[in-house]
Amino acid sequence: MASLSQLRDLLRRQQKTSLQSLSLQSSSEVSAVEAMLRVWEQKGRVRRIAPAEAACGGCGGCVRGCSPAQIFFEWVGD
Repeated sequence: MASLSQLRDLLRRQQKTSLQSLSLQSSSEVSAVEAMLRVWEQKGRVRRIAPAEAACGGCGGCVRGCSPAQIFFEWVGD
C-alpha cells in the first residue's frame, strides 16, 4: 500500500490522472487511495475533477457512483 508521500509524488509527476490509475500504480485499493487523496484535498494540494456530462450521462458535477476510471485528480501545487 502506498503512503501519502508516494501518492503525492505520483500525482506530481503526472499532474492529472484517474483514481483507477493511481490505485494501479500504487498497488493500493481504490478506497484507500481515495481516502489518502482526501487528505491532500483538505490541504488544498489536490483537486478532484468530476467527469463531463457527456462521459457519464449525469450532471457532470457529482463524482458519487462514478467509476474510478472517470474520477480524476490534479496536483495543484505545494
